[in-house]
Amino acid sequence: MMHAQLIKLKRTPFVWYLIISTIGILAVFLLYNSLYSGKPADDRMKLLFEVYGAALPLLHGLTVFFLINPEEQMANMYGLLSVKNRTGMFMTLVSIVWGIESLRLALVFLISGIQSGIQMTGLQIFLFGAGEIVLSLLSIVFHLWMNLKFGVALSMFFATLELLQSVMYSNISIAGLWRYLPTAWTMEWKSDVISRTWNANLPFWGSCVLIILLAVTVFTVWFNRWEGRRK
Repeated sequence: MMHAQLIKLKRTPFVWYLIISTIGILAVFLLYNSLYSGKPADDRMKLLFEVYGAALPLLHGLTVFFLINPEEQMANMYGLLSVKNRTGMFMTLVSIVWGIESLRLALVFLISGIQSGIQMTGLQIFLFGAGEIVLSLLSIVFHLWMNLKFGVALSMFFATLELLQSVMYSNISIAGLWRYLPTAWTMEWKSDVISRTWNANLPFWGSCVLIILLAVTVFTVWFNRWEGRRK
């Protein structure tokens, strides 16, 4: 399944979207690091974490769109539902987006870290990247569901809303049950990594992982029962 999906994507704008968007993100990050090279590495990394974390929902929505849109254009949506192993198909779609976004995140922060001084920021970059790779799974599954069920317009609306919420959470202190909102996780994780308090909050992050696993299970069950989008 994975190989067949990747073969189809080679003939779509998906590859160009990934190349252009990744180069654009890298250019912005490297330019910022160059312009503010006199600032402490922690301060620069904090802002880069915030910017990338806030932009992740938008990137997830766009990546899912470029993955699903060719299927709609080729009238192949029901082909996705005709396979015997629907769970395998759904996890294939999730894995493609998750793998691509994980590689992009690793590439962006590896190059930014090398430019900033990897000996100073390497551990923070690794922790932030590893955490975001895990936490972003919920956003990816959500936007995949939105694209399949309702189309790209609603998915991008929620992606923009998530971005604005993340920006808001970067400027305020979050407490209580509000911390369990998925849109708050990136800024919470960023704060824990920068302040080096992530290990003291392991019970909270364990709860977040359980929420992610539950959501993936629910959306997988939905895909197995889905009969296609109604026109």
